[in-house]
Amino acid sequence: MARLSFRQVEAFRAVMIAGTTTGAADILCVSQPAVSRLLSDFEESVKVRLFERHKKRLVPTPEALILFEEVEKSFVGIEKLARTAEELRDFHRGTLRIVCMPALAQDFMPQVVRDFMTTHKGVAVTLQVRSSQQVADWISTQHFDIGISAIKVSDPAIEVQRLADSQLLCILPPKHHLAEKSTIVPEDLDGELFVSLGTEQSVRYKVDEAFERAGVKRQMLFDTQVSHVACAFVLAGSGVSLVDPVTAINYAKQGLVVKPFRPEIEFNYNIIYPATRVKSRLAIEFSQLLQQRLHQLSIDSDGLFVYALEP
Repeated sequence: MARLSFRQVEAFRAVMIAGTTTGAADILCVSQPAVSRLLSDFEESVKVRLFERHKKRLVPTPEALILFEEVEKSFVGIEKLARTAEELRDFHRGTLRIVCMPALAQDFMPQVVRDFMTTHKGVAVTLQVRSSQQVADWISTQHFDIGISAIKVSDPAIEVQRLADSQLLCILPPKHHLAEKSTIVPEDLDGELFVSLGTEQSVRYKVDEAFERAGVKRQMLFDTQVSHVACAFVLAGSGVSLVDPVTAINYAKQGLVVKPFRPEIEFNYNIIYPATRVKSRLAIEFSQLLQQRLHQLSIDSDGLFVYALEP
């Protein structure tokens, strides 16, 4: 089997394209004698006559044409590999798989993903919505690159980064009799129809504890798994609730009354990654954008969302 060097093959291809060693030298940015030497070595290695010399031009033999066809197949693969590497370097190629808790998924996260894709043309993004516990489960098994969760995770398979430390906000229907109060306390909601988050949500127990300590009884006739359903229910004029700030602020644009609540009930937004896998550049870029947008939302929230961490 012939022992060929890549440089010899490259010189042969350049001569086939240019038709002369001088033209090939221009393509390869080397001297004409260097091309002639490489071409001679190539012919010696393959032991096949590849060119007929006619004046200053090289006329390829039928054998050279067959060989050139095979060389082109290889170079197409190399050029495709180079283009792929360039696209990856410039964020124009790749995939990003995100799994997000419902609290951020209805309005906020789709906007962030849209803006990310606008600046990263060609990148394919998957956004799945699951409970915070399912988010953690899917990240620990490395099914997704990034997870957005509200629960505190203690799992060696998961790396946790805080996005925002915040607190629940009280939501009221438009024209509610408490709409003019600056801050809502448990006693204000005594006897009110209260929309609770489902028992599978850990924050539910923090809310119940706050009212139990205050000795306040609520009408507990409706609960829901996700905060945006609670907001829609209250916006329709039925009951009051406590929900996360991002969801509450989003519904305030539709007329929902949103107020601080005391005592503060902590609600945290976390971004989580598979701990045993190196984060991709796309994942890092998206995380930075997400933190920037949360921080901006905090600035624009008129003091309702006050603990977003600076990016």
